[in-house]
Amino acid sequence: MKILIAGHDLKFIQFYIDYLENTEHEVKLDVWENHVAHNVKDSYEYLEWADIIFCEWGLGNTIFYSQNKKENQKLIVRLHRQELETTYLTQAKIDQIDSFIAVSPYIYEEFSRVFQLPREKMHLIYNNVDLDKFKNLNLSGREYNLGMVGYLPKLKRMDLALDIFENLYEQDNRYHLHFKGKRPEELRWLMRIDEEREYYEAQFKRINKAKWKDNVIFESYGDVVEFYNQMEFILSISDVESFHLAAAEGIATGAIPIITNWEGSESIYSADFIIEDLTEVEGYITKMRAKKEEIDQRLSSEKSKFDQSNAIMELDEIIFA
Repeated sequence: MKILIAGHDLKFIQFYIDYLENTEHEVKLDVWENHVAHNVKDSYEYLEWADIIFCEWGLGNTIFYSQNKKENQKLIVRLHRQELETTYLTQAKIDQIDSFIAVSPYIYEEFSRVFQLPREKMHLIYNNVDLDKFKNLNLSGREYNLGMVGYLPKLKRMDLALDIFENLYEQDNRYHLHFKGKRPEELRWLMRIDEEREYYEAQFKRINKAKWKDNVIFESYGDVVEFYNQMEFILSISDVESFHLAAAEGIATGAIPIITNWEGSESIYSADFIIEDLTEVEGYITKMRAKKEEIDQRLSSEKSKFDQSNAIMELDEIIFA
């Protein structure tokens, strides 16, 4: 089969692209510049070539392909969360789309509610983790390390991470807070937004003035497996998330997640790892350490539902049905 993958950001579906490229199927990528901009000539050529079209994100790519696909072509759209804040799906020809895939139960229900998508066309496949890559290396020295992967934009709540860390540091100065990812100044679009720029200026000013500034470490964007293995706890404290893959990746490597009950988190992660209030963090950490063997077993059980091999099988069933 000739399979076309189309979208502006393919990092979350790269695992499946890699898999397909090692099968008998032919694969081509239509990589869009952003939500709406693309090389129209190339897209029409891909359209003539493809048997199956897979739109990663339900944005402008979904409008184009749903309006132009042929009757004998299958069109599948994978939905995350960002699309809920746009109107692209209202412009797509829903009757020309064969299947929708949501990445979490909450996202599934929200797309069904907001866009009245036909439930008979909807499927749930969790975002996933390569468990062969993301392993607990059982490294020593991860105690008292808090990690946060990706702290841009503002809704990721770097300020809450600093609040959590500062409270813990006051109790024990062995605590360190590690941020991994791109810095604000590396994203020009973010720095052009006054509210975002001023927010990050305030956070870095707070760090530089604090007595604990040497215990806050920044690491550049890159491979995260070793990073997770150096963390005792991984923070998932955003205002909104569709899934927050960092929490699942942390779980797979033995880092205990601290999840602040963002909407939909309970439909993905065990209630054992979700807190209702930041004042609970210290007690939560104490409890987790006291039950370390039990928690390690729960982490091992929890990671199984994010197994990438299961996601590949489930995608195959939908795409090649």
